[in-house]
Amino acid sequence: MKRTNKYFKISNLLYKKQMGLISDEEEILLSEWGEETVDNLDICNRLTSDLDIANKRNAYKKIDSHIAWEKLQPKIKSQSVKGKKTILNFLKYAAVLLLPLVIGSLLVYQVVNNADDYSETIVDQFVPGSSKASLVLSNGEIVNLEERSDTLIDGHLLNQDNTLTYLAGVKDLTKASAKWDKVIVPTGGEYHLQLVDGTKVWLNSDSELKYTNQVVGKKRIVYLKGEAFFEVSKDKEHPFIVRTKNMDVKVYGTEFNVKTYEDEELCQTTLLEGSVSVDLKNGEEVIQSAMLKPDMQMEYSRGDLKGKVKYVDASLYSGWKNGLFQFNNEDLGSILRKLSRWYDVKFFIQNQSIQNIRFSGEMKRFEDLTTILNLLELGSNVRFKVQGGIVIVRSEN
Repeated sequence: MKRTNKYFKISNLLYKKQMGLISDEEEILLSEWGEETVDNLDICNRLTSDLDIANKRNAYKKIDSHIAWEKLQPKIKSQSVKGKKTILNFLKYAAVLLLPLVIGSLLVYQVVNNADDYSETIVDQFVPGSSKASLVLSNGEIVNLEERSDTLIDGHLLNQDNTLTYLAGVKDLTKASAKWDKVIVPTGGEYHLQLVDGTKVWLNSDSELKYTNQVVGKKRIVYLKGEAFFEVSKDKEHPFIVRTKNMDVKVYGTEFNVKTYEDEELCQTTLLEGSVSVDLKNGEEVIQSAMLKPDMQMEYSRGDLKGKVKYVDASLYSGWKNGLFQFNNEDLGSILRKLSRWYDVKFFIQNQSIQNIRFSGEMKRFEDLTTILNLLELGSNVRFKVQGGIVIVRSEN
């Protein structure tokens, strides 16, 4: 932990030096670190010569952030070369993103991959989330899915490889009574399940999904709290409906993400493939309806009279299921709520105004929390301090 904190402090000094912001005292600290070992001096020389950020900063100011982000997406998806080439391409196509974040990432890459002395495992008290959930059966029985792995549950559910799969059943039991099961994912967890109709669902942290264990009647209805990504099995005779407190999403076969946390002001339905209809609700009353096409999103702020339909890069809203945090001009308050749910950590923000500071970039969800917080600190005036199991967030000024 101490080693990683030191690396990020050094990367911050390198950034300041390149941008002409370094003080005399900081210049001395950087020089002393470079003189400690030959490896340190080599790292400093390679970073300052390779990145050459000082000569590029005027060009960065001319870049349109929206155009830069659009150019970045195919590069992120298609880039397969690791290390320096990846980061240099990142700088070329998305220089508008956090420059110190890139320097910090490169420094850690250089240190971890080129110096055996730095290869020790870093342990943090706030560990990333993992696959865990509880299943509440229709008879009230509660099953801990972590403890019942690689087994058959209730005769028709297979829990294997962190996936709960319902075995095929009879459809359209018109005269049958619905039996409802529920999967509850705690803070610091995620889980994957496949419903009896073949629909695949990824549940994010602090979420729950209620559904029938057979297709009853002419509709496939599920109830969601929190966030989930759906790959709905096609069935024109049985439309699939996701019901939340503020939205009903109706589909026949498609891929989409629904986010509806109680502690979030915004509710969102984001479509990747196919088409969906979204009904915004005030209680039982429908106040607005809209059809979405791929890369469209319905966004609703609680308490408003209507929602907003807009075009987005839909992949940014489902990266979490692939182990990524992806931020596109996202405010710090929203980012901290995501980190809180995934790492099961509480943040206390001393300066409320810093919640509006915005960040763009991509990070792995399974990184050490301290690594992510250090990256957020670089190039901003935000500072994090762990105190009594709580992360204090403050402004440096």
